[in-house]
Amino acid sequence: MKKSKVLIVDDDKITGGLTSELLEDAGFETELMVDGAGIMEMLKEKSFSIVILDILMPGVDGLTICRRIKTDPDLNSIKVVIVSGKSFELDKRHATQYGADLFIEKPYKVETFAQAIAEVASRREAASIKDLKPIPPSASPLQLSVWGCRSLGAGAAENSRYGRHTSCVAVDAGEHLLIFDGGSGLESLGEKIIREGKHKELWLFLTHFHKDHIEGLGKFACAYSQDYTLHIAGVREPDREFQDLLEEAFAQTLPEDKTVEAETSLYEMLEESYEVVPDTLITSFYTNHPGNTLGFVLEMKGRKLVYCPDSELYGEAATALQDYDEKLGKICAGADLLIHDGRYSDEDYAKFKNSGHSPFSSTVDLAGNNDVKRLLLFHHHDQYSDEKLDLIEQQAAGLVAEKNYFLQCTLAREGLEMGV
Repeated sequence: MKKSKVLIVDDDKITGGLTSELLEDAGFETELMVDGAGIMEMLKEKSFSIVILDILMPGVDGLTICRRIKTDPDLNSIKVVIVSGKSFELDKRHATQYGADLFIEKPYKVETFAQAIAEVASRREAASIKDLKPIPPSASPLQLSVWGCRSLGAGAAENSRYGRHTSCVAVDAGEHLLIFDGGSGLESLGEKIIREGKHKELWLFLTHFHKDHIEGLGKFACAYSQDYTLHIAGVREPDREFQDLLEEAFAQTLPEDKTVEAETSLYEMLEESYEVVPDTLITSFYTNHPGNTLGFVLEMKGRKLVYCPDSELYGEAATALQDYDEKLGKICAGADLLIHDGRYSDEDYAKFKNSGHSPFSSTVDLAGNNDVKRLLLFHHHDQYSDEKLDLIEQQAAGLVAEKNYFLQCTLAREGLEMGV
């Protein structure tokens, strides 16, 4: 009997090797890839019956690859199994929606893994999902200002010292202004840009399309003026192009009497590095958060800034197969400033685990263990009072001292300005 041929795509060579060994012992023939580059061509050149995909991988994410396979008439009979530590319910629903035949959470049970794959291999061919449009490839030198750092909600007091607005951070590099996220803080930033008249060409990087990162788009005054040029970059969802998501976001937030008048260019980002302006590198990477979500590394004028507002770390509970913290640590290593999700106290995190956000203590450890110089804890819970946030800041400072981290740590505050 001819062996079923399995293509394993996993950037973790240890996990990929284990998967390959288990399946070959069970009678499968396997081949291992460490990223999704060139996978569609390989699938058309060789006869694979099953593809095993991680979600978080360099380049194209596993859910997008799944959807491409299942919408390709020449390939949609191939069984697709998602094996990932990114196991939010939203991602599981997306996997089913895009045609995945099975979703297995990491760390998987080695005793039953091969049998689960064998059961998928033995299934009759299912009907392909709806054929959709194919996806195309597509002093300090820096001054940072925080315009919003809260999570979505109306729980924060109006006079909170930490502010009430949602995610928005600006980096002023003199001739260039780069903006990260379009939460409600974007409105005030736009007013300041117009008032000062210093910058006419603006870059806006969106981590994802959850409401607290886009709700300020329709109130961004620069978008209404022909005097401005907007470059807007971000990530797509496996079934929706970036442009469609952005147009919908503007439509939901734009006042009825306003239209976008600024000259606008859109850029769909993958997990890659981009030179957005001369001598400035933006590297985008996927984070552990429901749906396709990016973080950004800005390398400019000899400085390294990492912006990662929505990211759940595994912390001390991480298993050998949950390598997200390790990957992110390498990305953040040596950063002059890390802005990272620290939404929960340790006590509350126990209640909200697997929601896509981190406790402050895990974030402090991430920064301290990877030679980050300064840490700005971000995305504060909207229900937290100033007193509770003050306590978290004190506890974070105590953790830095206890573990002898060479790290400056503070909580983000609306209106905070600092050199990088």
